[in-house]
Amino acid sequence: MGHKIMVIDDDQGLRSFLQKALTEAGHLVETVDRGAIGLQKLLTEDDYALVLIDINMPEISGPAVCSALRKQEKTRDLPVVMMTAMFHSPEQIAQAKADYGADEFLLKPFTIPDLCALVDQLLPGSAASDTERPLQPIEAHSIPLLLHELYNEKATGLLHLQRGEAKKIIYIKDGYPIFARSNVLSECLGRMLVKEGAITQVDCDASVERSKESGRLQGTVLIEMGLLTPQDLHDALVRQVTEKLLTTFAWPDGTSQFVPGKDFKKHVTMIQLSPASLIMQGVSRFWSVQQLEKFLNRYRKDYLKQAADPHYRFQEIDLSKRGEAIFRQCLGTMTLEQLLERHPLARREVQQVVAALLISEMVENSTSPEKIDAEELQGRKTEQPIDEKLRRKILDDYQRIIPADYFEALGVSRQSGTSEVRRAYYRLAKEYHPDRFLGSGLSREMSNKINEIFQHISQAYSVLSDPQGCSGYLDELVNGPKKTININQVIEAETAYQEGRTLLKVRRYSAAIKPLKRSIELSPEEPEYLTHYAWALFKAAPEVKDNQNKAMEVLLASRELNPSLDLTHLYLGHVYQLQGLERQAEKAFELAVQANPNCTEALRELRLINLRREQSTQQQKGLFKKFLHKDEE
Repeated sequence: MGHKIMVIDDDQGLRSFLQKALTEAGHLVETVDRGAIGLQKLLTEDDYALVLIDINMPEISGPAVCSALRKQEKTRDLPVVMMTAMFHSPEQIAQAKADYGADEFLLKPFTIPDLCALVDQLLPGSAASDTERPLQPIEAHSIPLLLHELYNEKATGLLHLQRGEAKKIIYIKDGYPIFARSNVLSECLGRMLVKEGAITQVDCDASVERSKESGRLQGTVLIEMGLLTPQDLHDALVRQVTEKLLTTFAWPDGTSQFVPGKDFKKHVTMIQLSPASLIMQGVSRFWSVQQLEKFLNRYRKDYLKQAADPHYRFQEIDLSKRGEAIFRQCLGTMTLEQLLERHPLARREVQQVVAALLISEMVENSTSPEKIDAEELQGRKTEQPIDEKLRRKILDDYQRIIPADYFEALGVSRQSGTSEVRRAYYRLAKEYHPDRFLGSGLSREMSNKINEIFQHISQAYSVLSDPQGCSGYLDELVNGPKKTININQVIEAETAYQEGRTLLKVRRYSAAIKPLKRSIELSPEEPEYLTHYAWALFKAAPEVKDNQNKAMEVLLASRELNPSLDLTHLYLGHVYQLQGLERQAEKAFELAVQANPNCTEALRELRLINLRREQSTQQQKGLFKKFLHKDEE
């Protein structure tokens, strides 16, 4: 069951992209272009289950909105995801979570699977893949259909397959099969290598014995024996994992069950093939003529056309030259029967290709012929598979596309019609569909660039293909973003607080007093505001007694409102120290550590207090010994 989600972002394209992706995942999505508007809705309306907020927005920032939500009873526990490209390390993210109060960060560029996985994580039960499925019977065509279903849902978890005594577990991550385990003896590594002629049976038996004696993996032993190189082993493990999965395509019966999950065992040898490519291999190698005929029989009179959705249409599937020709012929102008008649000597290969294309939804079926204009027909006929040299263009295209507005990114004019926008998008989507680069050896950085390009052009298409959205976007390009905004007292208080907090970070204590004082005037019951105001007051003139007393008074009031705020105890400790109240200071630092075990400043002060105490004790012992020695004389 879907949830009500709010998206707060001043980028219209990203709002449209998120709305479309989350709506397709079954959620009810509302978007706003300013933090103030979103905050007002969240504080006054009901039933929001999650909010996604961009970190950088004009007038009131994402952190300010998040911080304000955390200060209100109504929204204190509302799951908040902040979107940013600013952070890169786990340490930065952890610190930002502590500073802003966000539950999670979605790091740009992100993909739809990244987005859906995070939403599913924060809203258990929000997607069908979050629910453990009942045991299902396996039939003649079950496995490839099930793999595509999990790809379509971007599911993550374990697919359990069983037929008789044979058991297999397929690891699925974001819809992609990445690993497989099997109890079938013939599928163990050694037997596979013997079958391939890579090692002898004697070598295999010897490696098994050494493996049992040492407790090391058989592959490691084969490397030590000089029979395999590390690269040989890696390639063999990939073939083994792929084979474990594909052999299930021949199972005529059995059971399957998908169990959702998030974490897998580390250091498994992952395959890097798209589900479409695996389906193509499995159907070609393991489906019998009877399976093909039975599956395709329902489509004989249907017209076959390339999928309208580029997400499916441009998957990586590793077609042969004949397969590519068959795909190009699927224009909605021929039935399956007519297509088979065109290739009488390659009937089975055509059946295999069409079955894989239909299962992967790269091709759709229709009961009536497709009507397409001559220009588009010519464009589809001349489409060619992605060229390997395209990878060399990635960086240049990234630098051209990402900073560009949506018209420039797609390479169309501002007067272009919907059909021209669609053709431009399909051309770029074909080049930069992420599936095209699976297993290509690209670095993480380059893979991220591909994902960001695909996301950007998809956002551009989402906006420009909708006449109303295109008109609004064009208006913003010409006249700038809308400036009308209604800032209420909560927003004003939070804005003043964020200003004062920023000044504190650069040690401009006197300058921080005014905005922080304004924040507590507007929201006098907010502990964080009180604590930071007291600290600014104290640090601006720590030697002034009145400042010390006023700061202590405010800090004690803040502590009363929220005893678990570590900064309140930490700052109280520093005030006590300056006043010479060592015992009270030590107790305050201890309370800071109890509230936050990672409060390093309080830990340091406690160590210094303990060190001073030890030094004092040593000095007293030295004086006592000196006194005794003098007395003996």
